[in-house]
Amino acid sequence: MLEVKNIYKNFGSLKVLKGVTTHVEKGEVISIIGVSGSGKSTLLRCMNLLEVPTFGEVWMEGKLLTPVDPYLHPEVIEVSHTFKKLLAEGYSREEALKTIHANDLLKEKHSAEGPAYKALMKEIYDANHQDINEARRKMSMVFQQFNLFNNKTVLENVMFAPIETAKYNHVKDMKAAKAEIEERAYGLLKRIGLEEKAKAYPSTLSGGQKQRIAIIRSLAMNPDVMLFDEPTSALDPEMIGEVLDLMRKLAAAGMTMVIVTHEMGFAREVSDRILFVDEGYIKEEGTPDQIFRDPHDPRLRDFLSKVL
Repeated sequence: MLEVKNIYKNFGSLKVLKGVTTHVEKGEVISIIGVSGSGKSTLLRCMNLLEVPTFGEVWMEGKLLTPVDPYLHPEVIEVSHTFKKLLAEGYSREEALKTIHANDLLKEKHSAEGPAYKALMKEIYDANHQDINEARRKMSMVFQQFNLFNNKTVLENVMFAPIETAKYNHVKDMKAAKAEIEERAYGLLKRIGLEEKAKAYPSTLSGGQKQRIAIIRSLAMNPDVMLFDEPTSALDPEMIGEVLDLMRKLAAAGMTMVIVTHEMGFAREVSDRILFVDEGYIKEEGTPDQIFRDPHDPRLRDFLSKVL
């Protein structure tokens, strides 16, 4: 359903992600763990292009969301000046490909290649590209700081994105569309026991209530994938449980989810797969049983010894 390939993300001279590759299957729950500053949230934000990768590609349901990265397509590399130069120097095809992939500096030199190179890039892009706004309608994100609109009621917050999407799609009968969206919004509020807060403003809610509203606001778009960026880290301890309970129900219902979290017990309970990110790399990944019972990476062992 979702795939990131060889993702690098630099902020100036700071290299945050250093060649991350992973995938998300339909119905899978993936937790991303690691110390603060390891690149977890940046990886999540690259998945829906809130952060645009410096290099690498993001694919959703077989469609490309980013520009083509030539380093992921050998047929493109083979018509590049750099590749031909390496062959002329006596490298084999395999050696030349490996050398180019291993040398980050060469990435900078591929921007001014010849017509055949650019034509292949365009061909791959045209055949596979999907508009990012279309993809984002299938991917909902829940943020650490809730990001509710403070000047809108709870009900208006939940209805806002579906209404804007209906307008974008030039729905003819907006009155009927709004009635249907409102009915669904009330249904979602009832699902989390907060229908009586429909006319309230976010400033009157507790942190746990705000985050649950943020989650159902995401659900209102009927997403295929939900991304959670440390959804409980801004909450008081007594409010964390109500948010995790809602997320457990979503996982049990088969929602595809990618969760950046420091809640190790929760990650162990709901995840199909766990990624341990450290210093911009996925150092280890596996089932919760593998990660928590038999971690191989020394940094993961050290991390778990401190948080468990």
